[in-house]
Amino acid sequence: LRPRISITEEEMKEYFEENKETFAVEEQVKASHILTETEEAVAEVKEKLDAGEDFAELAKEYSIDEANKNYGGDLGIVKRGEMVPEFEEAAFSMEAGSISEPVKTQFGYHIIKVDDKKEAREADFEQSKEQIEEILFDGKVQAEFNTWYQGKLNEYEIENFLEKK
Repeated sequence: LRPRISITEEEMKEYFEENKETFAVEEQVKASHILTETEEAVAEVKEKLDAGEDFAELAKEYSIDEANKNYGGDLGIVKRGEMVPEFEEAAFSMEAGSISEPVKTQFGYHIIKVDDKKEAREADFEQSKEQIEEILFDGKVQAEFNTWYQGKLNEYEIENFLEKK
């Protein structure tokens, strides 16, 4: 059906303007953490990390965060406003690939690992064009399918053997 559907530059620009906020990128980090209850435990973990031990393995062994400890402490993508201030301040000030010093929060003591970092960026039409075209195509394809299907029904003699007589 793709050849039967046309999407103009004007349609894409109009869609972009109406939905601009959905194409902006918020500042975010991909992070993992190890959460301990005590300062002594976090100091032990930090010492082992400094000696070259594996972050994910230490998370499984030491972290008290049951939601992600078995996944190496993986928190996934974190956006501003999703975590407690102390955690967020540390995570967003780090470089990708780095591990923090211990960070105290109301939940205990964290060691944070930032795997990736994306800076905030405003919506950009040129960078969003391909995505917008696909969204508009998906919106038009159903209507075009119905037209195409009705045309095929009229063009061919179709006998349905699945219906009971």
